[in-house]
Amino acid sequence: MEMDALYLIHANSGNCIIFKKYGNFEFNEDLIAGFLTALKDFSSEVTGGKGRMKNLDMGDYTIALLNESGLLIAAALNKRRDDESVVYRALRELLEAFMKEYKDVMPTWNGNLKIFKDFEPKIDKILKNGKVAEKEVFAAVLKKKLPKQLIEMGALTEAEFEFADYLNGVDPSDVIAEKHGIPLEKVEVMIEKFKNLGLIKLNKL
Repeated sequence: MEMDALYLIHANSGNCIIFKKYGNFEFNEDLIAGFLTALKDFSSEVTGGKGRMKNLDMGDYTIALLNESGLLIAAALNKRRDDESVVYRALRELLEAFMKEYKDVMPTWNGNLKIFKDFEPKIDKILKNGKVAEKEVFAAVLKKKLPKQLIEMGALTEAEFEFADYLNGVDPSDVIAEKHGIPLEKVEVMIEKFKNLGLIKLNKL
């Protein structure tokens, strides 16, 4: 999976300077730029300028935000597949690279978007064409059908034995948790137990 989209927004005017689409996030760049700028201003007003939004929950997506030096950077991330901590490091690197080139332009920028075109390849490089957010995802599958004796021996509980039916090699932990109404932490603990017992293999998705 990829980071779905990136927005570089001129914080004062709310204009989208650069928009990069890497995945399936379908929001008009000008609309979301205006929306995020309004939220930024509201957050600043409510907190007296002391608070800054770091992310915005939008259902299956998280919008990671970095707001400094007159630039608002927003990255649309798939909650299930993207690594936020890695993304924030990349956004910080992106901000530093951008300001190194345009720090003298930003305070008096007149709306000319063409001057930022040369920076787009650097964005792709820093974000690895959107794949900077990518993290490895695995789905567990049983190596073979489990014998009931595992319960009798005390190796597995009845609940754990029944849970094994959900390990299909396709659904990762978070999908299993959502499908079957089991807390994610509990799913991960059970999968780890199956792994330690040598009963499963992990398919990389």
